[in-house]
Amino acid sequence: MRQFLLAAALSCAAFAGNASAADGALDSTFGTDAEFPGYGFYVNPNGTPNFTLDYVGAIVKAPDGKIWVVGRMKAPGAYRLSLTRTDADGYPDMEFGDQGLRSVVGPCTDFSISDATLDAQGRLVVAVNDCPDFTVYRFLPNGDLDLTLAGGGVLSVPFNQGGGDEDRSQRVATTPNGDLLIAGTVTTPTTRNLGVAHYTAAGQPVPGFGTAGKLTVPMEWSVPEIPGITGLYRMADGRIVVAGHISETSQGVSDKKQFVVRMLTNGAMDPSFGNVSAGLSKINLKSPLGLTESPRVYASLIESNGAVIQVGSMKSNQVSSAGDIFLLRWRPDGQLDTSIGANGVRQYALDFAGPNPADPDDNYDSASSIARQANGQYVIVAGSKMGGYAATALLRLKRNFSVDASFGNGGKIQHTIEVSTTSQHGQAAGPILLQPGRIVVGGVVFTGLNGRLQMMMGMTHDEIFADTLE
Repeated sequence: MRQFLLAAALSCAAFAGNASAADGALDSTFGTDAEFPGYGFYVNPNGTPNFTLDYVGAIVKAPDGKIWVVGRMKAPGAYRLSLTRTDADGYPDMEFGDQGLRSVVGPCTDFSISDATLDAQGRLVVAVNDCPDFTVYRFLPNGDLDLTLAGGGVLSVPFNQGGGDEDRSQRVATTPNGDLLIAGTVTTPTTRNLGVAHYTAAGQPVPGFGTAGKLTVPMEWSVPEIPGITGLYRMADGRIVVAGHISETSQGVSDKKQFVVRMLTNGAMDPSFGNVSAGLSKINLKSPLGLTESPRVYASLIESNGAVIQVGSMKSNQVSSAGDIFLLRWRPDGQLDTSIGANGVRQYALDFAGPNPADPDDNYDSASSIARQANGQYVIVAGSKMGGYAATALLRLKRNFSVDASFGNGGKIQHTIEVSTTSQHGQAAGPILLQPGRIVVGGVVFTGLNGRLQMMMGMTHDEIFADTLE
């Protein structure tokens, strides 16, 4: 199948650009398969049709415009961390690895890929979740492990505070000199707290940051592994921002609080930020919004002035819909930004199934990522349904957070693909990358019972620049 997809991609290259396509439509110049223009499929050479729970955890643009597709692939006896490198058009870079793919055995039995970024030297830094300690891999541009990190290319940071010592790294960032910032959850005998580690490019604790390069921020509730920490950022002046949510219990219907923590460069709480204490902002919106369940967040974004946006899902106030896209904005001082709506919240109902679906879940929409265009508008990637199948939706907002009706169909557009051998079709996308004239998202397509295939999809985009507004 892999050879078939690559061969099909050659014929896809003959497609002409679709300059007249509506903004947000599939881009026929992107992908690997002439039958499904706009889609890139990245096949697991070690997998079988079933029980290949492969997925894409991050997509990162390299300095030369190529794309790193970072994910996990099932191999006999173990999962492997996979690196696929593609050209800007999603076609595998045949000069890299085995037809564009390299992989290494993961650090623990059932790890997941939670985040990835490039450092100032162009090295790929990958955060691995669901292992006992914070774990980060660093790869050279040719895909080799960078042995200058901790002597083997893999950094393990144990917190060892008890409670099973399950410390999960969920986000990673780098500093201009190559230092590593890692944020995640840290267990104690009674709860899970926010943990942040600051290590040098060589993998040594940064002196003066916490205790031996590590610190924890106590939370009154347990921080779940998924999603838990949804954003880690280093501001221009070196301050550190972590965003996510905390839960009352492990139950899905429990109360949740969205939070943002801002620290000084040494890890001390920033006294210029916070709505409950120095450096800490949090809110439980269940009661203020009159909901039966608290909203959930799955992604976040920081702006140059320090404002933070969180997106996810919330209960819909319509009987025809189970859930809508949730957006929360914090001001640069840590207070709720009530200029965009009550309690700093905006709610967006995509409702592709129409006003009276047989099942309200057919109108359930949940944001999975957000990016800001060069003109200051926002693109949100969401999960939705199309005809009972899992689909990917995009919503574009103006700078004032109103819907940009010029995008897609009234500001929104939806895509799915039907390649399953068992009629269990669908796709799920999360990571987003803006290119000049193109929106790229990464994720999986469903190929059958317990079968998934890594994929990216490209859509037309009216922004000719791919940098941020700032």
